[in-house]
Amino acid sequence: MSNIKAHGDTSICATHFKDSELSIFKDFGIVDSTKRFASRSQMSELYQVPRKTLADNIRNLKQDGLINPAKSRHIAKDGKVRVQELFTLNEVVAIGFRLRSDVAIKLQSYAIQLLSEKITRIQSAKEIIELELSHYSSKSDIKDLYR
Repeated sequence: MSNIKAHGDTSICATHFKDSELSIFKDFGIVDSTKRFASRSQMSELYQVPRKTLADNIRNLKQDGLINPAKSRHIAKDGKVRVQELFTLNEVVAIGFRLRSDVAIKLQSYAIQLLSEKITRIQSAKEIIELELSHYSSKSDIKDLYR
């Protein structure tokens, strides 16, 4: 992946996390939480972690019941039938939350920021609705609500 810099660079994904999109996932063809899938090798490249580290975290998440990857059969170049695990976007993100690579940490920060913003918007909307309801309940005519 040409956009990702060396593993030690802290500005590794600054350009990927913008405009409320995770364009880094789009680079891998992961755009829908239910329809598109990523393989272990894609995630290893995405998060820039060794396959062993990834395998250990996937095993732990499976044991915890947090992920349930789909299995796909394909014919390898040597002619043998291989079974490959495929992960949804939600599972890719869950795995990223267990990893400690620069990309995974950037993803975690971004997800926390989005969640915090969403909670703030929900709280603001709730306060507005409560205010409108309290005002409406004290008025006999609905037209008075928006004066």
